Amino acid sequence: MTEAIYELKHSLKELNRNLIKRIDPICEILENKEDKERLSYWLDDLTILTETTIVLNKKKVTDFDLDLFNEKINDLLDGIENKDFLLVSDQLQYELKPLLTYWDECITND
Repeated sequence: MTEAIYELKHSLKELNRNLIKRIDPICEILENKEDKERLSYWLDDLTILTETTIVLNKKKVTDFDLDLFNEKINDLLDGIENKDFLLVSDQLQYELKPLLTYWDECITND
């Protein structure tokens, strides 16, 4: 594995952990109908995670199920589009958080 790919993989792990940590506070904000700006920032970081994952999957460094991931993201985006923030909170907490936690366990430091 080249140094650049190793660094990309390390960055993926850090970003993934960061996204996981931010889910609970975002859900609390959504449930209290507060400002949704933090969700927007989270989604921006999720985009970076997605792009990084695609690169690492193509390089055969990771082997994540992107179809399942895309399905969960589409459900999340539908909730956002419909302004159903209770659904968005549930999607984050019960669909994406477990998936991202699983991914974190799969990303090794080799």
